[in-house]
Amino acid sequence: MMCHTVDLREWETIFLEGKELSGNDARNTASMLNKNGIIEILELKNGISIASNSYVGRIRIGDLQVNVYPKLNGMPLYRLLRYAYGLRELKLFNIAEHTLAAFSFFDLLIYELYAEAGDLLRRGIHKSYINKEEDLASPRGRIDINRLCSQGGLIRDKLPCRYFNRDENNILNRVLLAGMKLGIKLVSDDELKVKLQRLCSIMEESIEPMNLSRSNLQLAKDSVDRLTGRYSAVLEIINILYESQGIQLEDESRYISLKGYFFDMNAFFETLVGRLLADYAAEYTVKDQFSLYNMFIYTPGFNPRRRNPPTPRPDFALMKKGRAVKLLDAKYRDLWKNSLPREMLYQLSIYAMSGVGDKTATIIYPTTSDTPSVQKIGINDPVSGAKMACVILKPINLVKVADLLSHDENELAGYINNIVS
Repeated sequence: MMCHTVDLREWETIFLEGKELSGNDARNTASMLNKNGIIEILELKNGISIASNSYVGRIRIGDLQVNVYPKLNGMPLYRLLRYAYGLRELKLFNIAEHTLAAFSFFDLLIYELYAEAGDLLRRGIHKSYINKEEDLASPRGRIDINRLCSQGGLIRDKLPCRYFNRDENNILNRVLLAGMKLGIKLVSDDELKVKLQRLCSIMEESIEPMNLSRSNLQLAKDSVDRLTGRYSAVLEIINILYESQGIQLEDESRYISLKGYFFDMNAFFETLVGRLLADYAAEYTVKDQFSLYNMFIYTPGFNPRRRNPPTPRPDFALMKKGRAVKLLDAKYRDLWKNSLPREMLYQLSIYAMSGVGDKTATIIYPTTSDTPSVQKIGINDPVSGAKMACVILKPINLVKVADLLSHDENELAGYINNIVS
């Protein structure tokens, strides 16, 4: 089957005239992607309309290959990824900056996976003490008296022993190996694929393979402690790669795998903004997902289904002396080139009218230049015209942030404090 490839950027629309989806499976996949807000693929009378949003990645739908790329790429995106997810700057193989600039979003993640895994192997992967019980001619550990008595005493030239053996074949290393195999499956760059295969070959000498799953990933995360904290970054990358391959249905009953992968840049942007606020907005304490309790309540006697009232949750609250003084949301949408969607305005208006802070709510959105400036939307009483609150739109230049992260953190602190002031 001949494949038709479509390349587009985030928040872009393209129309394929005279094209149609190649069967019911392709139509069902397109419907599922539309329903879950990942990408809009509509089969129209005279062609197919494809509209991307904040998700980037690639997917095969029948004979149609769709690739969605972020506007920001190369070294700036790589620096922001490392910073947002707490990854270290590792240089374990010589790769030119122009080569890195050509990497896709997922290849950048997989490059970091390779770098982190290589560093773990170079320093020595974690060995766990595993309890073993064996009959040994040369005793080690403790002699198992209970088992010795139950077998009627010493009846052969071996003693039942219990001892602990240091072994690399633990949950952390098995998930690491499974994550690298997933990276091999997803990576586009041939050189990087070969390097990952080489690391896998080394690990397979002492580590058993396992199927990667949510439960195994969680077991690995739960086993991270003070001695194994260096695995945290690599587990974060593996989790992102794993979750990008499918769709979790709303009732959480099923996880449907895709012929490809997608990642929500909005989640990345929210993580990045939260880290920047926590690190550089020194005047404030930052609280994520701040709940506005009791803003909405059911009237007594008029909640026959006994439902919990909705609780608005701004992405961030800036706190002073234990009190919220500013409410902010991070929205991965260019609100300079595009108008503010109605649903975003209504959401932020509720935050602004909540009585928390100074009767304002701020949207922080990404740009790649210093051209965009602050926009403000007043919320007025429709009868008296009196000003009630204000929604503020503030840009953050991601190219500038990536550069300052490497060269001038003092200037970066000033830039972030200017955004939240």
